[in-house]
Amino acid sequence: MSLVEVDSAVKTFASRVRGRDPVRALRGISLHIEEGETLAVIGESGSGKSTLGRAVLRLLDLDEGSVRFDGTDLGGLSPHAMRAMRADMQIVFQEPYESLNPRLTVGGIVSEPLEIHQPRLKTKEIRRQVLATLDRVGLPGDAARRLPGELSGGQQQRVGIARAIISRPRFMVLDEPTSSLDLSIRAQILALLAELQEDYKMAYLFVSHDMHTVESVSDRIAVMYLGEIVETAPTSQLFASPDHPYTQTLLSARLSADPRERHAYQSYAGDLSVTSPASA
Repeated sequence: MSLVEVDSAVKTFASRVRGRDPVRALRGISLHIEEGETLAVIGESGSGKSTLGRAVLRLLDLDEGSVRFDGTDLGGLSPHAMRAMRADMQIVFQEPYESLNPRLTVGGIVSEPLEIHQPRLKTKEIRRQVLATLDRVGLPGDAARRLPGELSGGQQQRVGIARAIISRPRFMVLDEPTSSLDLSIRAQILALLAELQEDYKMAYLFVSHDMHTVESVSDRIAVMYLGEIVETAPTSQLFASPDHPYTQTLLSARLSADPRERHAYQSYAGDLSVTSPASA
């Protein structure tokens, strides 16, 4: 049994434009994530990646299909039971500042999961864990007294990571966690996430549109196109021998670090009827 199992997930949103058809964000998605594994989900904007990440955590309810976490069907849980489950399932958002309450101090933000999931903890113990977690993500202790607006973008994302890991989750959704950061800061955050995964044995669902990033962080990659997964493969296999034409298009659009290297861009204007079977 996998840690996370998604079976035939369907999610449709009403169009914001009157008279337009509903938007089918997820069209029967099925995937699994093992303990300690990083599964990257990649695709262009609008492909349904972030919707999938939120649906896996039941931040969005599915129209059809199911999500199971460690054998438990999340769709069948009461709000109270789902709230308890969230200690094991966390998310780091794309825009760090927008995901942090600007009126709370960093200490208040990071302590919230403990106050929710371990309400019997004494104030002194909560403070101890907050300071230890801030230190673990590379922030000084005095950051606990500061507001998010006083921090840099990279520091804000470290706060978001600290908030996510303080409850010691088994699984995290990383929704493009470095896309808004400078390249040097991006590398530091990716290294931190890799260290935390090794330390805490967490599984990641890593949502991204950056092929270079997912190549370095993932064990397997699922490629999304128009709400469907068109190809899934181990990372090395997918980069060496992409099967689906859309995957080939994504790889052909990569920019090399070597300015002398050239790739022939391959466009893709197909439809989902040509999808290839997903491999494990």
